Amino acid sequence: MLTKQQVQACLAGESLPHVPAWLYWMDQKFAEINSAQVKEMREQYSDDFVLSGIKLTKRATDPVLEPGEYTDEWGALFCASPDGVGAHPTRAIVDSVDEWDAYAEAGMPMLDVDSTLTSLGSAVTENPNRYVVASVWRTFFERMFMLIGYEPLMIEIATNGVLFGRMLESLRDFTVQAIDLVAQAGADAVFLADDWASQDRVMISPRMWAKYFKPAYAEMIDAAHSYGMDVWFHSCGNIADLVPHWIDIGLNVISPLQTAAIDLPALAAAYRGQITFFGGIDVQFNLVSGTRDTIRHEVKTLLEVFHASEGKFMISPSNTIMPETPVDNVWTLFEAIREYGNFS
Repeated sequence: MLTKQQVQACLAGESLPHVPAWLYWMDQKFAEINSAQVKEMREQYSDDFVLSGIKLTKRATDPVLEPGEYTDEWGALFCASPDGVGAHPTRAIVDSVDEWDAYAEAGMPMLDVDSTLTSLGSAVTENPNRYVVASVWRTFFERMFMLIGYEPLMIEIATNGVLFGRMLESLRDFTVQAIDLVAQAGADAVFLADDWASQDRVMISPRMWAKYFKPAYAEMIDAAHSYGMDVWFHSCGNIADLVPHWIDIGLNVISPLQTAAIDLPALAAAYRGQITFFGGIDVQFNLVSGTRDTIRHEVKTLLEVFHASEGKFMISPSNTIMPETPVDNVWTLFEAIREYGNFS
C-alpha cells in the first residue's frame, strides 16, 4: 500500500517501491459469485488509493416506467443489459430547449452538500496518509445523451444546436460546482468520466471535440488545479486522437487504456512522460480466456512498455472485471502486478 506522497510522486514522474494499482474494479456479479475468494484477495492485496465520490439529491419526477426500466438521480431512464454488465439509456426525457430549461430549473439533481462532505470527508479523515480520489462521473458529455438520446445529441453537435449549447453550459457549470465541493471535502484528486470513443475511433471528429468540448474540460481542470487537486479522466475506447488535447489542457491522469482498442506501445512511445497513463489490463479477452502464462506476460510487457519503474504509470484492469472471468485468472493478475511491479 502506497502513501499519498508516493502516489503524488508517481504522477510527478518519480520512481516508487512498486507500481500504483487499482485492483478491485470488479463487477458486482463477479464479487458475488466468488465472494469467499474475493475476501481472501482483499486480505492479501490492497488498492493504492482510496476512491469515494459525490452524493446527489434527486429532483426529477419519474414518468410511468416501462417493464425493466429504472431511473437514476438525474431522472434518466435505463434498462439493465440482458445477461450482461451495466445498463443502457432507453428513452429521452428532454426533447426541446423549453423542456431543457424546465429540467434545468426543477429536474436536474442538486449536489447533496452535507452527505458529500460527510462521506467523502470521512474517507479523507480516516485515511490521512493515503491518496483520496473523488469520482464525479457522467455529469457532462455522457449525461447529455442519457437525457436527450444519442442520435439527437450527435445532430445537435453537428449543427451547433441551441439545445446542445444550453446543455453544455449547464452541465459544465454543474461539474465545476461538484469539483468545488470535492475540494471542500479535502480530496487529493477528482476523477471525471465520459466515454468518448468506440473500439476504433472517437465518436466525433477531434476537430469538433477541440472546438466544443476542450474549452469546457479546460475550465474543469483549471478549477481543480486552483485547489491543488490532480485531475483523473476515464474514457473507454480508442481515445488516442484526444490524448494530445488532454495533455495541452493539463490533465494529470488518463484511463483506462482499453487494450483491445488502442495501440498501447505506440501511445507510450508518443506521449510517455507527458501525462500519467492508468490501466491497460485486457478484460475483454485475455483475462477472460487467457492462461496463467498469457496474463503474466501481459502484465510484464505492459510495465515495460510504459517504463513503469520511472513513474507516470499506474496499472489496473482496462474496465470492470467481468462475471465470467475465471477467479484463478484474477489471482494470477494480482500476483503478477505485485511481482513484476515491485521495483525495490
